[in-house]
Formats: sequence, structure tokens, C-alpha cells
Amino acid sequence: MTEENKGMIMYRKLRGRLKELMGQSNLYRQMADENFDKYLRAMADLDNYRKRTAKEYLEKEGDANRNLVAKVLPVLDNLDRALSSSKEICDRDESFRSFYLGVQMIDQQIHKILEAEGLSILKSEGQPFDPNKHEAVLAVESREHLPGTVLNEVEKGFLFRDKILRPARVTVSKPPADPGPKEEEMADGQNDEQ
Repeated sequence: MTEENKGMIMYRKLRGRLKELMGQSNLYRQMADENFDKYLRAMADLDNYRKRTAKEYLEKEGDANRNLVAKVLPVLDNLDRALSSSKEICDRDESFRSFYLGVQMIDQQIHKILEAEGLSILKSEGQPFDPNKHEAVLAVESREHLPGTVLNEVEKGFLFRDKILRPARVTVSKPPADPGPKEEEMADGQNDEQ
């Protein structure tokens, strides 16, 4: 074997080995691309999981706050009733006045804290009755108001983060059972024409 033949054989072997390595390189590049794609998907899944759990945490925290505030509402109602019923005594007795003002400041602080958390009073008086916001406890005949108008609140309603926490218990107007004088005159006028 001559040197030239040996060189040719070596060239063919090297060329074959190069093709083999190029094939392996393409295989490894394809595997790397697949692994990188899997990595990106896993990172996206992890990011979505983090966002989902953060959202669920906030929802659960909101539900817990909502439940706690709902339990505190009767206490606030009683505190407000106590303040309104003791207002007269406060005007007559100077020593009671300072106690009253202290309790009133505590009531205001509690309301401010709850308002900062998202509690707001549902304004009902003079508004049309809405069964989603109001609970009618009494219907009163009225000629001065349109039927279905909230006349007054028996118990305040509250919103918590723009959702109804407790509907307002209200008195609602209804049309009078007996016709008013104008309605009677109109009915008499129609009977006369017949």
C-alpha cells in the first residue's frame, strides 16, 4: 500500500466519522431544542401556578375578612344604638358627656378601619326598592311617595368591596288601599258621563 492509498483510506474514514459526528450533532441539537422547549413550558406552568395561587390566596383572604366583618356588624349596630339612645343623657349630664364622646370616638375609629378594608354603608332612604340590596320588613301606604320607594331604614345595609354584605332592612311605600279624593272625583265624573 502506497502512501497515497493510505491517505485516501484515512480520508474516507475521517469523512465517514465526520458524517457520523454531524448526525450525532444534529440529534443532540434536536434534543437540546426539545429540552429547552420543555424548560420554557415548565417555567410558564410555574408562573401560571404562582399567579393562580396568589389569586386564590387573595380570594380566601377576602372571604375571611368578609366573614369577620359580617360577625362584627351586630356589634357595630348595638354600639350605634347605645350612642343614639344615650345622646339625651349626654346633653343633660356633663360628666357623662366625656364618656359619651370617648365611646363615640371609638365607634368612629372602628368604622374608619372597616371602611379602609372595604366596608361601606348602603344608602337606601329615598331610593327605589331593590330586592338585591333591600329586605322589606314593612310596607306603608303613602300618597307622597311612588310605590316601591324606601321610606326609612330599620337596619343599615352594608357593602364589602362592592358586594352586598348585608341587605338593608327597610320600610317601603305602597299605594293607598282607598282611592284618594282626586281619584274618587275622577271615578264620579266617569260615572256621570255614562
